[in-house]
Amino acid sequence: MAINVLEKRALKGAVGFVLLSLALVAFATWGLGINVANCIPLGTKPYEEASVVKHSGNFYEVHYVTRMWAFEPSVLRVPTGSTLDISAISKDVQHGLEIAGTNLNLMVVPGAIANGRVTFNKPGVYSMVCHEYCGKGHQGMAARIEVVDGLADFAVEGLPSSPGMKLLDAKGCLACHSTDGTAGVGPTFQNAWGQPVHLTNGTTRTLDADFFSAKVLHPNDTTVDGFAPMMPEIQVTPAELKQMEEYLKELKK
Repeated sequence: MAINVLEKRALKGAVGFVLLSLALVAFATWGLGINVANCIPLGTKPYEEASVVKHSGNFYEVHYVTRMWAFEPSVLRVPTGSTLDISAISKDVQHGLEIAGTNLNLMVVPGAIANGRVTFNKPGVYSMVCHEYCGKGHQGMAARIEVVDGLADFAVEGLPSSPGMKLLDAKGCLACHSTDGTAGVGPTFQNAWGQPVHLTNGTTRTLDADFFSAKVLHPNDTTVDGFAPMMPEIQVTPAELKQMEEYLKELKK
């Protein structure tokens, strides 16, 4: 059966559309350097802590940790011309990781590892933001990568190094309490040690070793004014409590 004029036009249009689509994909890949980000699926055990590892030349492997509402590391400095293999995991809810001025845009899903690669050929400050709404402190969740001419080696800020911070993370405390002053589900830990704590029963306590211990071990006995009574009981040893307290004291400096 002969193909009529309309069918020929439709066939030519379909072929043209496919060719145009392939051309646009090729241009995005080789012309603009846009690639689909990889994601290591659920079932693969994620890494536990943020880290930066330098390989040969200016090639770096960067493991980001996202949480409400921060990136770890918060600041990374690398020489101009560096290539970064970036991975990201979430410690709580779904986050995003987008680096301004680059094509890196990751969806960070709990239980999976998102990753991509970016090369920084121009010096400057590249802002990193979370583009997935992750709670009331979402708008303040940011970090940056500083690309510097002539830098001899990388430098990093905001990696968890204190045993107390690692404990607070492992016990789930940092999901509700920020360390940078950002308001969260619970009061921030920044500059909190030694400060008055106003309770819903009208009394005021000082955040010291006694009150911190009581709040951690028996959270429902007292409620901080302005915050919902939703803190769970946490199983910790006296030694662990001491390490947490020492870290909270550091946040006051």
